[in-house]
Amino acid sequence: MRHATPGLIRLSAPSRHRRPARSHRHAWREPYRTAHLLTRGLAALIVLGICVMLGVLFVADERDATPRRLAAAEIDQLIASRTVDPEPLTEAEVFPSGSTAFGVQETGLTADCTVAVTGALRFTLQRYGCSQAVRAALTVPYADYRVTAGMLNLSDATGATAVGDQVRSLVESGDGGFAQMSGEATGAGTPVVWRTRGHYLMYCVITGPDGALVPADEPQLDQLTHDLLDVYLSETVLSRRA
Repeated sequence: MRHATPGLIRLSAPSRHRRPARSHRHAWREPYRTAHLLTRGLAALIVLGICVMLGVLFVADERDATPRRLAAAEIDQLIASRTVDPEPLTEAEVFPSGSTAFGVQETGLTADCTVAVTGALRFTLQRYGCSQAVRAALTVPYADYRVTAGMLNLSDATGATAVGDQVRSLVESGDGGFAQMSGEATGAGTPVVWRTRGHYLMYCVITGPDGALVPADEPQLDQLTHDLLDVYLSETVLSRRA
């Protein structure tokens, strides 16, 4: 009898149960990659937010650093008296050489206000506490005038207004007025113009090149007094001070 030789049978797992190792690795890496991308995106958003916030703060600081232009009423309050505006005037502040529209020939500052005026106006200034007189001899670019201009430092706006009210009657009566830079009294009919603002009184005396009388109807007088008193001394000097 022959015995059959056992045959070698190789079993292999069905193909549907075989999963490549790479497929297992891929399945585990996908969640990690997604989380990594989300983290990077979140970090980028945080950095962008910080940059935007810093930019806004920088612009706000720049705007805060820009000086705000004061309204006329605010300026008047800030120069209403020597209590709120105690800093003394200086020649360089009021009549700086080379930086005005007028030719500055000579300047002077004194605590004795009476040297800037004549007659009864001296007693008026003493009564209302004038502490400074800043004066200058000026020339005008558009006319052959010689001008003495000045600013008087009174104690408060009420006093400055009271002095201004008395100047008119004193000048018209010849009992007082403003002196020229040379110290000479002004002759009758000499154009004299003044303004008050805050605790200051501003004025100018106008003569011809040799001290001659300038007719009151000269058309350039209005332009001169407006440029000097309203624009320069009031709007420029006092606004800058406030």
